[in-house]
Amino acid sequence: MSTTATKQSQKSAAQTRKSFAVQYLEDLIFEIMLNTGQAAKSREVASELEGIIKLHPKFIRRTLFQSDRFEMEERRWNLALRTMTQLSFDGSIEHTLRDYGKPMSRQAIQNEMAMVHRRPVDFYQEILPATLQRRAQYWQAPDGCWLLKEWILDISESDPDRCFLRNFFLEAEEARPLVETLLGTRMTADQPPIEMAIKLLRRAGQPVPNKVLAYVVWRLREGKLDPVEFLQECRQEARLLPLSGLTWGLQESVEEYDKDLKALSHKAEKEEDVAWAEEEEPEGPIVITPADVEEVHKLLKRRKRPQPTSLIAEAVFEYSPASRRFQESVDALTSALTLDSRFVRVGSQTWALPDMMPSHTDRVPESLLPVPVEVREDEADLELEDEGLEPVLVAWVHDPRYEDFGEEPEIDISPEQQPTDELRYILLYDHWKAGTLKVRVCDRRLYPSESDLLCATFVDKEKQKQYPVWLSYATSLLYGLEDWYAARKLRPGSVFTVTPGSMPDEFVVSYEDEVDEMAAISDERLKELNKLRRAAAKEEFSVLDIMQQALVGCEKGLPFMTLWAEVNVVRRTPRRVVASNLASYHCFYQKPANSDMWVFDERKVTQGRKKTKRKFVRRV
Repeated sequence: MSTTATKQSQKSAAQTRKSFAVQYLEDLIFEIMLNTGQAAKSREVASELEGIIKLHPKFIRRTLFQSDRFEMEERRWNLALRTMTQLSFDGSIEHTLRDYGKPMSRQAIQNEMAMVHRRPVDFYQEILPATLQRRAQYWQAPDGCWLLKEWILDISESDPDRCFLRNFFLEAEEARPLVETLLGTRMTADQPPIEMAIKLLRRAGQPVPNKVLAYVVWRLREGKLDPVEFLQECRQEARLLPLSGLTWGLQESVEEYDKDLKALSHKAEKEEDVAWAEEEEPEGPIVITPADVEEVHKLLKRRKRPQPTSLIAEAVFEYSPASRRFQESVDALTSALTLDSRFVRVGSQTWALPDMMPSHTDRVPESLLPVPVEVREDEADLELEDEGLEPVLVAWVHDPRYEDFGEEPEIDISPEQQPTDELRYILLYDHWKAGTLKVRVCDRRLYPSESDLLCATFVDKEKQKQYPVWLSYATSLLYGLEDWYAARKLRPGSVFTVTPGSMPDEFVVSYEDEVDEMAAISDERLKELNKLRRAAAKEEFSVLDIMQQALVGCEKGLPFMTLWAEVNVVRRTPRRVVASNLASYHCFYQKPANSDMWVFDERKVTQGRKKTKRKFVRRV
């Protein structure tokens, strides 16, 4: 080979290596965005990468600009797949796997589906696995991860030529030279497939797609290869470097990739007047200095409570919300505070200092917890399966509107309770007393999810007052509502709404004197029930005893929800226990038949439990 040809070959090899180095960098950035679930500026990405490789933000920006895998949104870079909102659900799954290019956990796919289609993550809990299992183009690895089936070698054709065409029909022109080069490798077939793969990669001098690598090993071993086992061995082999497109490189190549990337970064740092050179407005980016961060720290200490980033930005930068640079200052400040361990994020855009964190939000007040049912000789309070309950009771047991602690598995979200921009709450007695609110299954979609403990602001526009509240996902509770309950003179059964406010982590709470008659309890009735509560504690009543006492004197009976609300004043009890007692005992009946009015007949107490209901008792 001539000197000129040699130089051209070396130059070509160097260009190829650089292209794979950039692919390696893209994969690192993709992984960061996938794991954080957030868009980021190039300097934030550069900061995240510093533990692996130090690159200039301008080079990061160029890489993002030139890649189809990333898209800019509001001066921040995000995964392009998250902007593909026009795709069908199935199309989004395939696009996600193809863009990531590696086996992906179900949870990771589920998170991306939630972001792409703007739905709660839990919405895809069942539909995603069903879709993945039903579609032929997806394949699940033994460890539970999912990938595109097209990445795995199909050896249903035993003839080498027919097998090649079956697997590489569309890319035959590109794949054939690489396959022929690798097949020319002198190699014995009596060694483990993974050792053959590593030697073939060294021979190739570049990463090789999994299917090509598997085909060559299959040929060299004369058909003695399980493509699935081969893939699993490759995934577990520490000497291999997985790249997107399910392509295998060598870990030993990373050092060369780092050198190439640093050289490219140094070059990009000096370039000017190119399309990717700036994310910011022409006058330059807002730079958060150490002095700015220190001022934020002093501001929080001075105000002694968590503050939204927007208010901090106004105080620190003196930008008004009407300024065209206001949002940019908020974004820049958010990034800076995220990187400073002195600040705690307690909302989508709310910040606190560690000593502001409340101590009571890590536990559920005892008064809110259901009292465990004790098994008695008379078998009182045993729960029945749905089949043993009357239809009207089944509906009440699963109704999401009245959800309280211990009832989360019972909740059934019907079409009427699908996501809206308004939450309607019915104030239950135990939360009225504790100044709390249960974050129900159907509520989580509306509240921020950036951290387990959030500080939000409830705004009562009619009274022109604000109330700071803490939301704990660990306990599923909102704390600190006692002042608003008192200010609005709310009672058990009061109905109010919560809607998103105009600011991040802000919610508008409204009360229009609406009352849920079934959950409402008058002051006079509360006195009677509290008297019963003391007697029940002293004499160790069962829930059945409490129900019977509560219904004494109610000749017309009580609706189920009213009875349950009254029982909960006496003792915290799940709805299923009350429903099961109503369905199980002769002393309770519906009047009129099949209605939701329940009457107690003291004369039938001695008849005990209905024998026909025993077969429906829940087994623990």
